[in-house]
Amino acid sequence: MASSYKTAQPQPGLVHEFRPNLTAFEFRPEKYPQKSDKVVVFIAGLTNGLLNVPYLPQLAEAVAEQGWNLVQVLLSSAYRGFGVSSLARDVKELGYLVEYLKSETGGQRKKIVLMGHSTGCQDTMEYLSKFKFNDKYQPDVHDVDGGILQAPVSDVEAFQLTHKNLEELTKRVHDEYISQGKGEHILPQEFRAATFNTAITANRFYSLAHPRGSDDYFSSYLRNEDYAQTFGKLSVPILVLYGSKDEFVPPLVDKQKLIDTWKENVADEKYWSPYSKVLPGALHNVGPGSDEGSVLELIDTVKRFLSTF
Repeated sequence: MASSYKTAQPQPGLVHEFRPNLTAFEFRPEKYPQKSDKVVVFIAGLTNGLLNVPYLPQLAEAVAEQGWNLVQVLLSSAYRGFGVSSLARDVKELGYLVEYLKSETGGQRKKIVLMGHSTGCQDTMEYLSKFKFNDKYQPDVHDVDGGILQAPVSDVEAFQLTHKNLEELTKRVHDEYISQGKGEHILPQEFRAATFNTAITANRFYSLAHPRGSDDYFSSYLRNEDYAQTFGKLSVPILVLYGSKDEFVPPLVDKQKLIDTWKENVADEKYWSPYSKVLPGALHNVGPGSDEGSVLELIDTVKRFLSTF
């Protein structure tokens, strides 16, 4: 999902072009400008781009104090690009970034943790539970050491909050486009109200809005057999941080119960971070409107998690 944001102050750092037309921004806070061989790769959500998740500058300084650099990747799906992209394409590009960061040009990084925000959480899970088992995945090149899920909400359930005819729309998309071999066609304007007025293909709309579409990792209606293909595939530690006031989550969803269910379904309990929690008073992006102290608790929990590596 997308996040509201407050305009960020200018940030010192480095821009990396890790593939043609693919870039990443490495924060280098003034207090801690040194390069580290440990990085947190931040992956934002739908409609997000550089710097517009409010807590990033504070997080960058906090992890730098601990000996890590924060790197925000700008995937081709950033901003309004998500409508013509997919999770599979996202993780392919993430693989390029991981490969680059491990190279001499990219700084020969030794530790890499993926941190997803909102739909960036789906990207993180896709990388760890799908891409890792792809024929093109090379362990020495593409392995990462852990994952963080901040605001791992269901796109389906979020869209349902404001679009009561979502089921009708997804059925039309399937019947009029996908079943007719038109999955890559851009949908008419009437469909775009559910996706932030973004031009979107039939395939991506269906993936985001239909139960058990390929983007559907975190819905409350999923069952153990679904989680066996996601959380059950994890082989690195995962930290889950879910805002208690997340505005994209239906009121009937029990966030703590959902987190407990995910914990029960990891392949091995050693991969579940005991620091996982519902963040009290936190909105989706832990931005304005969140309770005082929410950002500090988020950052403190991330630091505790990173200290285990």
